[in-house]
Amino acid sequence: MINPASAANEVHRRLGWSNPDDFTLDEMANALGIVIKEVAIGGSEGRILIDGDEAIMSIDSSITYAPKRNFVIAHEIGHFILHKNIAPLFSETDHTLSEWYQNGPQEQQANQFAAELLMPAMIFKEKLAKRKLNIKLVQEMSSYFKTSLTATFLRYATCGDFPLMVIFIEGGLVKWKSVSDDFPFKFLQINSEVPPLTVAGDLFNKNQYEDEPEKIDAIEWFPENTQLHRDPDYQLWEQCYRVSPTGFISCLWTD
Repeated sequence: MINPASAANEVHRRLGWSNPDDFTLDEMANALGIVIKEVAIGGSEGRILIDGDEAIMSIDSSITYAPKRNFVIAHEIGHFILHKNIAPLFSETDHTLSEWYQNGPQEQQANQFAAELLMPAMIFKEKLAKRKLNIKLVQEMSSYFKTSLTATFLRYATCGDFPLMVIFIEGGLVKWKSVSDDFPFKFLQINSEVPPLTVAGDLFNKNQYEDEPEKIDAIEWFPENTQLHRDPDYQLWEQCYRVSPTGFISCLWTD
């Protein structure tokens, strides 16, 4: 199996890509032998039909948010590069954020490929330059790489300087998490209720949005952690933002 990140870097090398302004995703796809069509798919974001070294990619014409469209294209390119010998057709159902980590290995591999294609780890790390983590920094990175805030936060979890957990909450319940290897707390119950005495709790219960990161007691998010029972004053930074009428992202990190 080809390593997804290595495969994405090889695409950069083949095309002479060095930064996000070199080519659009459409141009990259075309250079690889992929024809992109905008169609009203209905129930899907994208699909790709592969025939040897060529393919036809269909993108749902209702996708108007450019960063989301970029990720869908990059994801389908991932299938073309990684999985052309496995199946001729890949169709992405209308993934919600709550399904992000519930897909099979081929979908996760295509996501890993897309992340590296859009936000190469080496460039991502260089641009961070140990700057303080907050939503303004991630917005800046998101603008540079032409990716969504969520995709950029998720990339930070694998490439950033500060230990980070990204949590998706929908309808007041934790649906998934992504955590960096160095984040001190790993266990968070899926489908657990959002803790009330947190920034996420204020957003969900009071619709109270904070422009800047806030310090919160870590034990509020991780009440079952025995370490925190010995050190209940341990704090984390937290910042949240909405992604849909019922869903939002909470990001937790250490100093």
